[in-house]
Amino acid sequence: MPRYFSYFPTLPYDTFDDSGKTRIVTDIFKRVRATLEARTDKTIYYKYNVLEGQLPEHIAYNYYGSTNYHWVVLLMNEIRDPQWSWPLDSFAFEKFIIDKYGSVDSAARDTHHYETVEIVSDSDTTEYSKGDIILPKGLIVDSTFSYTYLKNGSETLVSGTSARTEITNLAYEISENQKRSEIVLLRRNLLRELLENFEDLITHRR
Repeated sequence: MPRYFSYFPTLPYDTFDDSGKTRIVTDIFKRVRATLEARTDKTIYYKYNVLEGQLPEHIAYNYYGSTNYHWVVLLMNEIRDPQWSWPLDSFAFEKFIIDKYGSVDSAARDTHHYETVEIVSDSDTTEYSKGDIILPKGLIVDSTFSYTYLKNGSETLVSGTSARTEITNLAYEISENQKRSEIVLLRRNLLRELLENFEDLITHRR
């Protein structure tokens, strides 16, 4: 049974219309999550970058042979809202930017936040070896951030664009959209085992 909701149990639900009747509905709150530990196991999953315009259905068809397994792609990546947790294509992304920031130019002009610039030791010192990372890049900081570190016992101050870089709203949204493109897929040979185990967990777990 490849369809996602066919695995879920049903339950009677009060119609709240004074009729005393109930309706049989799917218990959508009964879920089994893919664990983060398992998602790092390369014998079970492999990394995949979603292509421009690809939907979960496309990937499921290309890899598992049926669009009905699109829910496997979503489940393995813990995606509950495909509309906003799936990467947007170019057209949808531009519309999103315009709706959120007014225009692409405005998004590219205005600052979202600042991040640290990577500082690497350029020589051996009493504190560091050549090539050691003194300050990692990508840490969120404020607009006045500066950094002081020891070099052969003396303080060295790094400030301005040598210590921080501006991240515009557009750059931030592009980065977030790219992150959504980096997914994992359950290996094809394990699909049947997943379906069998998933059905058992959904049917019998309390």
